[in-house]
Amino acid sequence: MFKWNNWTEGSKKYLTAATVSVLVYLAMKYVSPVVSPFVFAFLLAAVLNPLVQFLHKKIRIQKTVLAGILLLGAGILTAVVMWLLISALITGGGKLAVQMPDYQGELGHLLGNCCSMMEEKFGINGVQVENFVLEQVDILIENMEVNILPEIMGRSVDCMKNLAGQVSFIVVMLIAVLLIMKDYDRLLGWLRREDELKGIREVGKKVLLYIKTFVRAQLIILCIISTVCAAALALMGMEGGIFYGILTGVMDMLPFIGTGIMLIPLALFRLLKGSYLQALLCFGLYGVCAILRELLEPKLIGEKIGVWPVGILFAVFAGIHLFGVWGIVKGPLALVIICETCKYIWKEPEQQEE
Repeated sequence: MFKWNNWTEGSKKYLTAATVSVLVYLAMKYVSPVVSPFVFAFLLAAVLNPLVQFLHKKIRIQKTVLAGILLLGAGILTAVVMWLLISALITGGGKLAVQMPDYQGELGHLLGNCCSMMEEKFGINGVQVENFVLEQVDILIENMEVNILPEIMGRSVDCMKNLAGQVSFIVVMLIAVLLIMKDYDRLLGWLRREDELKGIREVGKKVLLYIKTFVRAQLIILCIISTVCAAALALMGMEGGIFYGILTGVMDMLPFIGTGIMLIPLALFRLLKGSYLQALLCFGLYGVCAILRELLEPKLIGEKIGVWPVGILFAVFAGIHLFGVWGIVKGPLALVIICETCKYIWKEPEQQEE
């Protein structure tokens, strides 16, 4: 039988950290999907409250109505921005469809030149190589039509379910914001008065600091990568380079999408047009952007919240494996909660009462 009093302080701390880690993992895995709309609603209400208070004093309209107007305005602005981005992508896609036969001809010409060069340099039958490559391309396209496309269509129901889940999340969150704004001051006062919630308040402050730092870091990285890409693409003489650069920075913020969705196709199109230097620069720019994010994100987030940058990097990696795409956010958030909870528990009773 193990007796707690016989354990060393170090052993107790390790056991506490392990227990807290397991509880935080279970909460992130099973509890967060249920409570996250309300947590986000409370955070959004906290952001809106100062402006709502100011407007309420000026024009004496109910806070719920003011919050609804602000949310409606923000929603319209977001919809307009999304519409502009989608329109630009559709326009670019239409131009690409029109130019596709030219690209196919250029690709065939490039392949023929490569095969001729191989025949000259190494004595390999260039015609056979070219026919083999074209045959493999045909097989790849056929496999996509037979296997991949039906699989994608078969998952359309799952995609619709996910979309419905996201819509319901947003609707519940917006309704919760309006309800919270109605009693925000009383709710905040209750949270501050309850002594039993002191530990939660302390940990919550650190979590809010992390969220603030995370958003700030993402905006800084967005500005840096957008500026670098826009300047580089414009300087290399690419048409619409500034727009593509800004869009590349926006894409970099999205999980598992990143700058590659813009820069790699741009590099391939430059390559097909025979602009080898521009293609090389696009590939190089992709590498530079990836390095910038890997260097900036742990530094901007980790140093601000008192966690080693390598810890944030590990948390992102572990979070992706444990929670999927949202692990990019959940992993570091779980790390902050674990660290701050353990610090609070390990405090001396006198320090906790301060």
